[in-house]
Order: sequence, then structure tokens, then C-alpha cells
Amino acid sequence: MFRIAVTCAVPCLCSLLLLSQPAAGDAPDRITTQREEFMNAYDAIEHNKKAPPDSKALKEYILYPYLQALRLMQSLQQTPADARVNQHIIAFLNAQQDAAATKALRSAWLSSLAARGQWNTFLKYFRDDGSAELRCQQINALVATHHQAEAASLVAPLWLNGDRLPGSCNTSFDWARKQQIITPALLEQRIRLVLKNGNYELARDLIGDLPASQAAPLYQWITLIADPQAAIDSVISHPDVKVEDDALQDGWTRLARKDQDAAIARLPMLIKSRNWNTAQASPYVLTLALALAWNRREEALDYFARVMPTDMTEQAHEWQARAALWRGNWEQVKRLISTMPDALKSQVRWRYWLVRAKERTQGIDAARNGYQQLMNNEDNYFGALAAARINAAYTPHPHPFAFDASAIQQLAALPDMQRIHELYAVQLMPEATTEWNAELSTLNATEQFAAAALAHQWHWYEQAILVCARLNQFDDYAFLYPHPYDAEVQAAAKLSGLPVDLIYAQLRQESLYRSDAQSVAGALGLMQLIPASARITARKLKFARLSDADLFKPAINIPLGAMHLKQTMDVFNDQLIPGLAAYNGGPTAARRWLPDSEMDSDVWIENIPYNETRIYIGRILWHRVIFTWLRTHKPVDTSEWLSQVKAM
Repeated sequence: MFRIAVTCAVPCLCSLLLLSQPAAGDAPDRITTQREEFMNAYDAIEHNKKAPPDSKALKEYILYPYLQALRLMQSLQQTPADARVNQHIIAFLNAQQDAAATKALRSAWLSSLAARGQWNTFLKYFRDDGSAELRCQQINALVATHHQAEAASLVAPLWLNGDRLPGSCNTSFDWARKQQIITPALLEQRIRLVLKNGNYELARDLIGDLPASQAAPLYQWITLIADPQAAIDSVISHPDVKVEDDALQDGWTRLARKDQDAAIARLPMLIKSRNWNTAQASPYVLTLALALAWNRREEALDYFARVMPTDMTEQAHEWQARAALWRGNWEQVKRLISTMPDALKSQVRWRYWLVRAKERTQGIDAARNGYQQLMNNEDNYFGALAAARINAAYTPHPHPFAFDASAIQQLAALPDMQRIHELYAVQLMPEATTEWNAELSTLNATEQFAAAALAHQWHWYEQAILVCARLNQFDDYAFLYPHPYDAEVQAAAKLSGLPVDLIYAQLRQESLYRSDAQSVAGALGLMQLIPASARITARKLKFARLSDADLFKPAINIPLGAMHLKQTMDVFNDQLIPGLAAYNGGPTAARRWLPDSEMDSDVWIENIPYNETRIYIGRILWHRVIFTWLRTHKPVDTSEWLSQVKAM
């Protein structure tokens, strides 16, 4: 197969020129017309506006079934019992079979059929969309249509769930209890799953149907979650009362994380009360040691020393070493890294810290070669940090990708890929992402690599980068570090005074360039702004009234994000690294993490207890190196990373 190396400055242009023409022979003006008519019609449906009749071109558009599905969805919501609406939906589903455009409509229609008790039709058109709601309705349908054996076989997989289930499941489970399908043993299994999720209130709701002998240890577990300190005191006061290990460890973990002083005071009493030997006490000692390390308490190392080697997980090894770093005990750092499992100590993080400890204990000359090796061989935060340690500018080591041109052409010609492209072009992002992931799961590695090239050509940088990450392809920086939204970033830099490369680094890390990004915590847009924080920043800048929808606009989100970072840095005396920690982990947490006196920034970052925030800072700094190098084509000075984090 013909392969081409990508070495041009414009990302992947060499391999993508073959794809510059619209797919399937469509003229650009026809595609543009179809897209515009589709978006206008789609908008009219969503906002109940009158639209002109569908043109022939629109009906031939590859996304026309999505428009049909949306219209049917609207009709279903307005008149769910209308026989004609149901007939139209059935005709559409029969014509489209299991096409992606049918999924949302099918699920909504099935819910409507269930609400109306039309069980035979429900079962005929049922497809498992993964929702517990519809799976429970499937059981209800099978029971109603006298297929009890099949219904019974579906109960346990649904029942054994650690979360609260939809109300529609109550009917299914009430039937299953009457049929003795949900036995006390199965009920106990679910309660244990619920307790492992920490949902003691749901456990209380479920536990009443258990025999007292089965319920007793579970009630005890509930009290250990709900009020761990009082429950631990009760365990200490009643040494003859048996307590399950999982329950006691759960309660102890909660106490240790919430109140280390209370845990320190109670640990010897707990050990004595339970008559534990060193090995039996060791997991509880480790739990406390970790909690102390996460809170940067000096006692952490003393407790780690009491943990049995067999209980030392990778997490334990790492936090023991971090505790030694925080104390500044560099000889101990060397010793602790040397005792780590091989797979752990071979990671670049701990190879850096071993060299760093060597520098602190033996001098820079003894460590220089180690730093040099890291600088020359590692393309990441630690490689660039090693360069700063020996006063050297850092140069990344790119490896341009080689794309298979014929594979790209073949993939671009697939109707599924053409449909995904159009979904992206009209910004139906949930649908585009769902179809993309489904299509990607059918491709081999070569085809996935070609898909990354396609996504990049479409400017869907998020998916291009994610695919390359799954394939462990990280080093074509021209491809993986595009710079869209340039005008907005330049405006943000001018407004905030922050470097362009830093803003791009944050934009890439926060959203992978996706303007409609939303996090589970409610952060919105390219710079992942919490609306309340964005409004505070906007008021300080005398911006007009800000809506949540505004945060999906790059021209608003990027400047606000840059200013939010700048204002956060100002709170921390213009310190970038604590500012980044506060941007990601919150200002309250970042303030809590500050040292009592000045500390090397790398040591401070390494001891951030939030894994996400610790990784986030390193990646932001690394991304900034790459953006700077791509812009200047010169080695990058990272000496500012050697700054001290100051107390406040």
C-alpha cells in the first residue's frame, strides 16, 4: 500500500489533499445548499417556526432521516396517542431499520408505548438502548404478554445494581418478589453493592425486607458510613461484637479522610480492641498513612513505616515517596524509589525524582547525566523540567505521522463516514460523536489512523487527538497541536496579558478544542468555565449580561477563560502554578494545599492530592512548550518552572 510521510508545516496537508473534494461527487454548492436547508428546517422544528416544504435536494441529503425523526419526535410529544402518529413512526422505523437516526425516536416512542400499555407493539420494536428504564419496561411487557420465564431471566442483571433505579422498575421488581425471583440472598447482594457505592440511604430503603440475621451486619455497615466516628467508637467499646472487614474498613477510611487527628487517636484503641497483630492492623495503618500524606502531614512517613510490605500498593509507594519529598528527606526519597516495583520506578515520573534526589544529595554534577538523558529521551513535562535543571533550553522530538493515502480515501468514501462528516458539519455533536464511536469500533488500527486524518481534515480536532491517543501516537506535534480560534486567542491574550501559548495550552487541555464541551461538574465551553465563576469575571470586566449559552461562543468563552485564570493567579500573588491548580481544583483547595513556607514548585505539584489537578498542571506546562516550539521553531526555555511556590 502506498504510504506517505507527513513532514509539511501545515498539519497533515500532504496526506489530506486527496480529500479536499466533497464526498460522493457532490458539488460544493449543492452540499452547502443541502446543509443550509437542513439546518433551517431543523431549527424551525426545534423552535416551532413555519418552514417551506422540503425540496428535492433536502430529501436526497444524507441527514434527511434525522429531520424526519425530529418531526416524528415532535408529533409524538404533542399527540402520543394519535394512531396516525404511531403509524408514521412504525413506517419510519421499518424503512430505516436500526439506523442511528432512529435511536432517540425509538426510545421515546417505546417509553410512550409502555405508558399506554401497548405491550405487543413495544416488544416488536424494542431495542436495548442501555437504559434501565426501557429494560424494566421490557420485563413489564413480557409479564403482561405472559412470557414470564423470559421476564424472570432478565430480573437479576437489572436488580444487581449499586445505584437507585427508575420508578418504572418498581413494577418489575414487585412482580419478581411475588414470584420469589428476588430472594433474600439476591436482595442482600444488591444492598452490598449499594453500600459499596456509599449510598446508605438507599440501603436503608431496601433493608427492611431482609430477615434480621441478614440485616444486622448491613445495618452496622450503614452506621459506619453515616457516622464513622461514632460507629468506630462503638466498635472499640464492644470488642466482642463481630464486624465485617469491608464495613469496618469503609468506616475507617471515611474517618481517616475526614479527621486525621481523630483517626490517630483511635487507631491504637481499635487495634487493641480487635486484638489485631501487626499484619491485621496493617491495612488500617495504610489507610491513615495515605490520608496523612494527602493532607501533607509530617506523621505520614511514620505510619507508612508500620505498613506490611505485602500491603504496599503502587498508590502507597507513590504517596510514601511524596511524603518524603514534602519533608525534604532526599536520602529517603532515593531509598523509597529504589524499593518501588519495577513497573512503577521505571516510569518517567520516578526516574526524574530519583535524579532530582541525586542532585540534592550529591550535587548537580552527579545528576547532570541523568537530567541529560531525560531531556534527550522524554517528550513530556518531566523531560522539559529536566532541561531546566541543567540550565538548558528544551527541544521536543517530533515524529511525523505516516498516513496510508488509500486507506484514507476508502474510509472517506464510506456512506457511514460521509454521514458522520455531515453531522459534524451541521453541528449535531451528540449524534456525530455517537456515530463516530460506533464506526470506530469496527475499524482496525490502520483504519482508525486514517479516521484520525479524516477528523483532522474536518477540523474535528477532538476526535483526531483522541484516536491518536488510543493508538499511542503522540509525537506529531504539527498534527496534534493545531491552533484554531486564533483571533479569539489573540484577543484573550491582549485582554488578560497572558501569553498566547499558555492560553492555547489551556484551551487544548480543557476541551480539546470543542466549543460545546460540557463537564459533569457543569463547566462549559472551550475553557470549561463554571457559569457562576464566568459571571463574576464578566462583571469585573463590565461585560453585558452573560447567559449559559454565551459560554459556548468562542469569542466570549476564550477571553473570559483567560481573564479568569489571570484573576485566579492574582489571588495567589501572580503565581502561575497555584493559579492553574485553583483553576482546575478550585481556589479553596489550592489555598489549602499551599506550603507554610516557600517550596520548590515541582515538589509542590507532586504533592497535590487531587490526581486530576496534579496531572492537569503538568500537561498545561507541557502543552505550552509545544505551542511555543511550533510558533518559534526554537528551543524552549522552561527555567520559570524552577520557581518557588510561596505561602500566603
